[in-house]
Amino acid sequence: MTVADNDILTAVAAGTGCGLVLLDESGAIEYWSPQLEDASGLAAVEVVGRFWSDLVSTEDNHVAQNLKGSEVVDSEPVLSQVVFCPVVDETGREGKNVGVLRLGMTYVDYGEGFPFAVETASGIPSRRAMFEIVQSQIACKNRYHTPFSLIFIRIENHRTFREALGTELWERTNRTIFDQLSAITRMADSVGLYDEATFWVILANSDFEGARVTADKIKHLTKAMKLERLNLAFSVSVAGVMARSGEDHETMVRRGLSLMEDVVSSSLNLAVEE
Repeated sequence: MTVADNDILTAVAAGTGCGLVLLDESGAIEYWSPQLEDASGLAAVEVVGRFWSDLVSTEDNHVAQNLKGSEVVDSEPVLSQVVFCPVVDETGREGKNVGVLRLGMTYVDYGEGFPFAVETASGIPSRRAMFEIVQSQIACKNRYHTPFSLIFIRIENHRTFREALGTELWERTNRTIFDQLSAITRMADSVGLYDEATFWVILANSDFEGARVTADKIKHLTKAMKLERLNLAFSVSVAGVMARSGEDHETMVRRGLSLMEDVVSSSLNLAVEE
């Protein structure tokens, strides 16, 4: 692979917020993006030139011993979610393969004791997943200077829905909202549930204007949702914050939640803060 090809893949990885790996015709690793380094804990200098099958077993997706051969690298939750696409050459023959890891869908258990598990019972990324993704995005921002934003969406009249629908149907409703939010965001973005009535969206590589436009789109989408059986629409508040230099993940989340409280108390319904 040429230096130019390497630079292109690095730019694509940084721009999308995805981890990228390139395999040659034999299955050997030619390229390993910095995002994949951060997510897996395996440096490019350790894996380039080795076969993908050396890292991940084709039978059970468990990671083999690390390159030093002395301990097991616990990268299975990351590498098992890499999706490969064949690259067709000018003759129409499939040869190399590009693997893509959507970082927003990869959650590693750091044992930090956040109130929620990594996913809710209905399979929605949770509060814990949000903290881990924000932490990962901050690391990327510090290294590559790529902006990102965190948006909260609160269903203000959720108690009315819960009382009318019951817990089980309300959880199904949350799943529907999650699916709708996922449908209007990009592949590199992430969506999840902070608590029973508050969703979060992380916009990778998004500047202030992009965050503002997306927040407005989210507000109109969720306000337009309506449960026919209740003939009742959602009352929604949306708040978004941009990542700031020198800020850790917990501080950024607190700032976003604080802005949400300001939005609710002022009845603005929408605010995005740089």
